[in-house]
Amino acid sequence: FWLKFLHRNLFFLVFRGFMVMFVTFLSLVCLVSAQVTPSEIIEIGSLLYTAIQDNQPVLDVDKDWGAAVPSGITQWESLANWHDPKQSDSFFVEFKNGVGMKLTKFEWKFAWKFGGNYNGIGQYVTQAGIQILDAYAYLTEHLDVQVTNLQPLNYGSSSNPVGGLDVTVSVTSHGTFERTTKTCTMTLKGDGSSHLGGCETGTFGTAESTVHTVV
Repeated sequence: FWLKFLHRNLFFLVFRGFMVMFVTFLSLVCLVSAQVTPSEIIEIGSLLYTAIQDNQPVLDVDKDWGAAVPSGITQWESLANWHDPKQSDSFFVEFKNGVGMKLTKFEWKFAWKFGGNYNGIGQYVTQAGIQILDAYAYLTEHLDVQVTNLQPLNYGSSSNPVGGLDVTVSVTSHGTFERTTKTCTMTLKGDGSSHLGGCETGTFGTAESTVHTVV
């Protein structure tokens, strides 16, 4: 009887010890995985999405955006003190045929929330993308617009990080015989500033080879 009792209790003690070690291990894994590094900027959200598809707006503001946040953050809502959304000046890409008739046009603004911080550290970006102002296509034409969010970087310092990322708009106009694409990139930063990169904006002929670039 006593031998069985000792064996049973020994098994219980070993099992309890194993469970304590297992729970401790899981806690350490969760702690490591939850570590946040404010100076290392990562991107969350959508890397690529469609704003206009075959002349129709398909932008979904609930999921079509990018964010530059600290490494270890998976939800931008976990950061605090976000500022109201900011918008850039408006940009447009318009295509005309050889006789000056408008075929397609797309007009937009870059928009983003900024200033969010992690425990009082840093300034980060969320809901970076575009606001559609106008989209037009003649009956025989097709307008497609895609947006990419890339290059999350720290534009500040290790002690005072400023997250930012590049938002690129690609406007494509195509008809029966021609297909033309123009792009425009702006860097959106967590301190509310922005920088316009290569940007093909204005009016173009569908067969035109000259590029009007604003840097």
